[in-house]
Amino acid sequence: MLDAFRQWFSRRAGLPGERALADWAHAQGHHFKRSRDADGFIVEAQGGAWRLEWGPSQRRYITGQELRLRAPLNGGAGLQLLVLTRSLLDLLEKQVFEQYTQGLQTRIDLATPDEMRWLVLHPKLPAAELSALRGHFGAVGHPLEALSSWIGGPLGAALVELATARSAGLAPLMLIVQRERLTLRTALEHAEPALITELLQLFEVARREAQRVAAQWQLAGPPDPAASLWPHSVDGPDSQLR
Repeated sequence: MLDAFRQWFSRRAGLPGERALADWAHAQGHHFKRSRDADGFIVEAQGGAWRLEWGPSQRRYITGQELRLRAPLNGGAGLQLLVLTRSLLDLLEKQVFEQYTQGLQTRIDLATPDEMRWLVLHPKLPAAELSALRGHFGAVGHPLEALSSWIGGPLGAALVELATARSAGLAPLMLIVQRERLTLRTALEHAEPALITELLQLFEVARREAQRVAAQWQLAGPPDPAASLWPHSVDGPDSQLR
């Protein structure tokens, strides 16, 4: 009964800054709504170009609130590309090492998300190819040439600009290309129109560059055979970011 009352009260009270967020979304021609549990919100772009979700984190490595963005890609079914903040890469590598080398034996964990599996399955982009991103971001993926092409132009410049603007340090952030879609995940404790606009600008650059790479790499058949060792990870029930 108490949980039901708290949920009812939260729905009535509204989210912090909800009016400003809704006004921002509607001014851009997007659709705004609260999430199913009233602990976050969803913005769907006009024409379905992308979907944004903000709410409790769906990943153990991101604490607090999380912003998620997803957009479909046309082609590139075999691409598995990941770029993420350096501190997050170090954290995930530590977790993967602990998870898969207990007792010096490899252990398969069905709950392990794709981005952590890839640290085992796929090679890192060499530091020399990261260029100005080195020290701020890391990248892994298959094929490595596609990963290098993805972050080698406008996306790399946008990521460097973001790192430069965050003088106090980058929040955990990753961009993932898989199964013909692009996903962004980042820690975002307080959702504000200005912060969301900044992340959307980065996302749009990543989407354009991912689409360019997808058009170049029309890989036939399934991704890297090693990826079939694990099934796909699953997000929370309210999310479509699967």
